[in-house]
Amino acid sequence: MAVSKKLARPQVDTKKNSVSKDISNHFLVGIDLGTSRSVLAGENGTKVFVESVVGWPRDIIGIKVLGETIVYGQEALKMRESLEISKPLANGVVQEGKGRSQEAVKELLLHLIEKAEVPPGKKICGVIGVPAKASLRSKQLLMDIARKCMDQVMLVSEPFAVAYEQEKLHNSIVVDIGAGTVDLCAMRGRIPDADHQLTTNKAGNYVDGVLAHALREQFPGAHVTLLLAKKLKEAHGTVQPPKNKIVAQLRVEGVTQAYDITDAMIYACSRIIPDIVEGIKQLLMTFDPEFEDEVLQNIILAGGMSQVNGLSIAIEDAFKDFGSAKVHTVKTPIYNGAEGALRLGMDIPVEHWQKIGFLE
Repeated sequence: MAVSKKLARPQVDTKKNSVSKDISNHFLVGIDLGTSRSVLAGENGTKVFVESVVGWPRDIIGIKVLGETIVYGQEALKMRESLEISKPLANGVVQEGKGRSQEAVKELLLHLIEKAEVPPGKKICGVIGVPAKASLRSKQLLMDIARKCMDQVMLVSEPFAVAYEQEKLHNSIVVDIGAGTVDLCAMRGRIPDADHQLTTNKAGNYVDGVLAHALREQFPGAHVTLLLAKKLKEAHGTVQPPKNKIVAQLRVEGVTQAYDITDAMIYACSRIIPDIVEGIKQLLMTFDPEFEDEVLQNIILAGGMSQVNGLSIAIEDAFKDFGSAKVHTVKTPIYNGAEGALRLGMDIPVEHWQKIGFLE
């Protein structure tokens, strides 16, 4: 039986206290480890992403079918019946005490680094985004895992990384809507502290659950999984009535038919709006009153859920009593966090990373 060979794993210098000041020997990467997708941006222009799923064959048959001893992302999801599956990130942080989560996070990091085309002999230095209100314990766990994969590691707040990429570092609010969390950050011309960041768990996965439940209620007997709900949301997500009805093929009591899911989609996607609006209001009140009008013109939506149709307009409408608000949606939500982390890493000398610590 032939088993394909994996790419050579990057060699990590474990002498963490002897960081070279020769920047030509460093290879910088920005990484966004997400509940749904994990993304890497490299200093050489490489951009890669993978679904945050790792799978190991359950037995010898699985190895024979796959030709691999470990698989990732969509391939793992397609072959999930043959695999021991790990979705190691929940609410944007490493799950503790659940199966092989920590091993899976390490494998995800190594997989991304393998695809980054790191030149031989380079020291891998990575800046990784974490949820705005991630606990110190969660950060330390991720740091310990990442240090097994890279020579130098720095953790930063995910919405701060987006702000850095968008160059919105003063009088702005970033709303990063991912699968596990919505992270909000008030940018005041300096590194944001804990008092100027918020997190809510009503994010993409929450919408998937609401949508799946709503469709089962609307069409009794419908076989609607969370994975199917996610696919429908990513294809048709909206918070306002679309020009044409949203029609989906659903299997009900074994028979596949076309069903109108417009109302269920609008209902599910709209459920995240109140918490986002309330979070923006809380952060807005942390600014001096004379800056609030400017802040309202610089609300940034990022993350996969930012692409839901009509979301920016709905948030703007919620602030009519506050005056004119302008919500800007990023153009490349998959990569903004990783690219911002990379830019930050390139602007801060690597030898200073350890002094900065977790960037609360």
